[in-house]
Parts: sequence; C-alpha cells; structure tokens
Amino acid sequence: MKTAAYRSNRRAEESSICRLPDQGTVLRPGRKRGRLLYAIVVAIALMCATGPAAECRASWNLSLDADARGRVASGSEPDATLNLFGASLRKTFADAKGDRLVLFALFESEEGFDESRDESLHEIYAQYKGPMGAWNITLGRFGLPWGLLPNFSASRLLYDMPHDRVLGMDVDSGIKLSGVQGIFDYGLSYTRGYGPRNTVDAGSHGIATGRIGITPGETEELSLGLSGALGRSINAHGADHDEPDHGDPDHRRRDDDRALQRAVVGLDSTLYLGRWLIRSEVSGGQVDKRGMRAFFAGADYALRSNLDLNLAVNLSRVDSETMNEWFAGLTCRLPWFILRGEYRYVGYGDARNQITIQLYRFFSYTW
Repeated sequence: MKTAAYRSNRRAEESSICRLPDQGTVLRPGRKRGRLLYAIVVAIALMCATGPAAECRASWNLSLDADARGRVASGSEPDATLNLFGASLRKTFADAKGDRLVLFALFESEEGFDESRDESLHEIYAQYKGPMGAWNITLGRFGLPWGLLPNFSASRLLYDMPHDRVLGMDVDSGIKLSGVQGIFDYGLSYTRGYGPRNTVDAGSHGIATGRIGITPGETEELSLGLSGALGRSINAHGADHDEPDHGDPDHRRRDDDRALQRAVVGLDSTLYLGRWLIRSEVSGGQVDKRGMRAFFAGADYALRSNLDLNLAVNLSRVDSETMNEWFAGLTCRLPWFILRGEYRYVGYGDARNQITIQLYRFFSYTW
C-alpha cells in the first residue's frame, strides 16, 4: 500500500499538467457582451496593479504546453499533427493573509498552425479570494462547477469525457461563487451558455450550474460530489468542423448554435486506493426534452514511479443516440516530455479501432 505522501505526490504531478478543455472554437470578435466581459476583467487588473505596493505582493506564472499526436485508425490513412498548443498567463496578488486576486488567461491553437487551425481565448477571468478560501468570486470565462471538472480534465489525455453531451461545454462566461468549508467544497455559477464562443443571440441562452462535494477523513483518499444544471446552452462545444456526418451521433456543424434546454444532475467520485487512482462520473436528466444518461470512469495504476497504466470508458445516450468509447494505454514520464500510447475502441462510425501515440511537453515558469 502506498502512503499519504505518495498520494500527495500523485496529486502534485496531476496539478502540474495543464488541465484545459478539449475543443477550442473560433473566437468571433465584435460581440458587445464579450467585449464588456473582458473590459471588466481588465479594469479589475488595472485597479489592483496600480494599488499601493506595500499592501499587495504580486507574482506571475507563464505556462506553455504542446501536444503532438500520430494516429492510425481502421479504414483511414495514418496521420500526424501538432494537435494543440496552449499558453496561459496568471498573475496573483497576495497580502499578509494569503492570495487575494488571481487574473488568468489561456490561449489555445488547435490542429497545427495552418489556415485550418482553430484558435480561442479559451479562458479569461478574475477571481477574488475570501479569507481561508471560504468563498471566492470569479468573473469571466472559467471552468464550470460540474462533476470532476473542478479538479480534473482529460483535455491533454488520449480519452474523452461526456461533458459536451451533458452540458454542451466545459467552460463558459459568467460569474461563479465557490469555496471550501471544512470537509465540504462548493461551486455555483450562472453563465451565458455559449462555451468559449461569442455569439450575437445571447438572449436565448443562459444556464445555472452547481456542485457540492465532500472529502471525509484526514488522508483525503475519497471525495464525492453532487452536481446539477438547469437552463439553455449550446448544442455541443465540439461543434467545430464543417465536414459531412462521419457516423458520430454527436456530430454537429460549426454553425449549429441552437440552444438546448437542459435539466441534468450528476454524481462523481475520486478514490486513491494504493497504487490505483479511480475517477467516475454518472449523469442523467433531460436534454432538449429527451432523456439523457452518461457515464465516465477512468483508472490509473502506477506500475513504476514514471510509468502508469491508463484505463477509461466513456458512455452516453440521448434518446436513441448512443455513444460508447473504451480506452487502454500507458503513460511514461520521461525527462523532457511525457509519452503516451493508447488503443481506443469506438462503438459508432467507421473508425472502430484506433491507436494513438502522443508526445506532450509542459513548461511553467514563476517569478
């Protein structure tokens, strides 16, 4: 059995990897509400930056990461691409009692650097922190308080999670209240419902999302969460391409900005069990007045200090449309990059069997 220190080190390794959403969409400039949101964030930054130096200490963090992949799938030719490049900048203001204000921006460029790439200012927010983390107010574009998302994302991994089908996105623009009270943590947000998009018809969207979690015991080996969401949001964050339908029941075109009514609930859990780290999330409710069910489970087993076995399953069903994906792979942490290999079975479409190799590099500098 591994010690609490071992679990703490595993958490540190996970937090050092940029946990960013999977799909970026084209940033559409000129939208008044989007401009106002960013103007508010910039104004807060300027007010704090010009405050008395004696009362506030500031630090910066710059993070860069790149994800290159090679893929072989049944029924198609092998391909290789720079799947994603990400850059984030964080400025933290602190006083004698700890951090007070965090300013954060994340830029992503997907599918290389040619004319077909997708670029997005994926997150940009200001977060004001209350005493001892009891309450925090976040304004801008941020990760939603739902399920595993507050502490984990598969965006840089080789498997997927079902949040596009459950919520339509995993980041959105609005306001969020969150914090920690003893063994409980909570998050509640009201957002526009467009994910990382800036769309004119914002009046037809808007979704409230919340989660409450509990981490009992001193070792923090188990955490549980209950989530809920009600409102209208985009059809799917993954609607970012214009190709014909390729057999994916969740396939949507880039211009499909329909608002879907959502009323969903979810349960999530994270368990450290010796060499195992097991995460799961189950969701259910109604999407566009149709029944929706989704399930995700992921397990990592530490074979060695720098080598993990990875297993995952991603299942969802909306009315009669079913999606199922199964994953098995290895992660090797080398001195200069992370090497991952995965076999994926997809239960829909033509490319049922897929093998992917990933080279991932993360860099972070604080001053």
